[in-house]
Amino acid sequence: MNEFRHLEWGVTIAAAQTEGAHDKDGKGPSIWDTFTQKSRKIKDGSDIKEATDFYHRFKEDIDLTIDIGLKIFRFSISWPRILPEGTGKINQKGIEFYNQVIDYCLLVGVEPWITTYHWDLPQKLEDKGGWTNREIIDWYKEYVQVLRDHFADRVKNWILINEGIVCLGGGYFLGVHAPGRRGIRNFVSSTHHLLLAQAIGFKELKKKNELRVGTAISCTKIEPYRNTSADRKAANRIDTLMNRLFIEPHLGLGYPDDDLPILKRISRYYKIGDIEALKTDFDFWGIQTYTREVIKAAWYIPYMGALPIKPKKRKIPVSIMGWETYPQGTQYFLERFSAYDPEKPLWLSECGMALSEKEDDQARIEYYQNVIEGMKLVLKKGVNLKGILLWTLVDNFEWAEGFVPKFGIISLNRKTMQRKMKKSAFWLKKYLSNIKL
Repeated sequence: MNEFRHLEWGVTIAAAQTEGAHDKDGKGPSIWDTFTQKSRKIKDGSDIKEATDFYHRFKEDIDLTIDIGLKIFRFSISWPRILPEGTGKINQKGIEFYNQVIDYCLLVGVEPWITTYHWDLPQKLEDKGGWTNREIIDWYKEYVQVLRDHFADRVKNWILINEGIVCLGGGYFLGVHAPGRRGIRNFVSSTHHLLLAQAIGFKELKKKNELRVGTAISCTKIEPYRNTSADRKAANRIDTLMNRLFIEPHLGLGYPDDDLPILKRISRYYKIGDIEALKTDFDFWGIQTYTREVIKAAWYIPYMGALPIKPKKRKIPVSIMGWETYPQGTQYFLERFSAYDPEKPLWLSECGMALSEKEDDQARIEYYQNVIEGMKLVLKKGVNLKGILLWTLVDNFEWAEGFVPKFGIISLNRKTMQRKMKKSAFWLKKYLSNIKL
């Protein structure tokens, strides 16, 4: 299949989950540095002071990427490593670190991709309100300008903000992620500001010729528990929140508040021209999907009137994360987003499977085999799929779950920081070597 042979393969990592060196060489604290000090918030009581020590071992990880046969290395920039105060004075040591990462990628033949924001907001900005403060639009604009001016001469592919719904849903609505805020007011205000910031970030990066700039959208397959009007409406509300809210305003469709009325509260934060300013013709969309939720109507649940039915109750096996692993979402969401704009290039910019330390890695191989089948099917249907970036390279810090879930194709000995290729890495290496270019 010629179309499949031309797909690009790579891997994705994130700064807060891997870098460590939390206060080294002038880096300021992030909201995740602060949040992980509250050990009750993290399942295993771990923190990110060392993480996987990517800061000191980036060459080793990039070499492993090459050895497996992956050609793209997507990593995120730590905002407080570049701007310790969030704005103002640039930390040159931070610039030097990312220059080394980029230059080493290019030296060994891996294409570097940058994610500007993967959830590690400078604590100094959170102290001023974080994403609930409209000033963050200008803070983010300044930050993106710094990244563009220092890295865009060598990095041509950029993802702006990773999974806005997870970042804000977990951090500003449910309080289970940093910075640990709760409440609908925090969520709707931060949503509007994040989307406006992303739109402006796109414009700033596109001032540099030949850059390809996109966004990464978290997608969760939503289905009604029963075939009743109440459950279908409840599922539609959750689907609107999870799969439409962070893309449709950029498409010029406005906020989908007809299907999720609580979003009408966002209008309290509008200023003249905001809705027009949200429109953004990204060069590509990154689709990221892991699981499925089955939804039941529940009038007593505030704002949503919906309740997810746990997989165990549905007699569905769960991962160590407690999720239903759902590789079928790959085909579903690639086709669904292609329907918005069949010409728009799509990337499967994250997908992966969480296993426990004791589980057989063969399950991850089977997961990726299912993902590959879904990719082949969408290509046959004409979907403009460009490639896949795996989550993730090395077992890392998995946010509130700590180091318990293992998403990597490479294991990590946290005492020695030794990396070791898993069965899935060897399988992938063989698979990629057999794809005829």
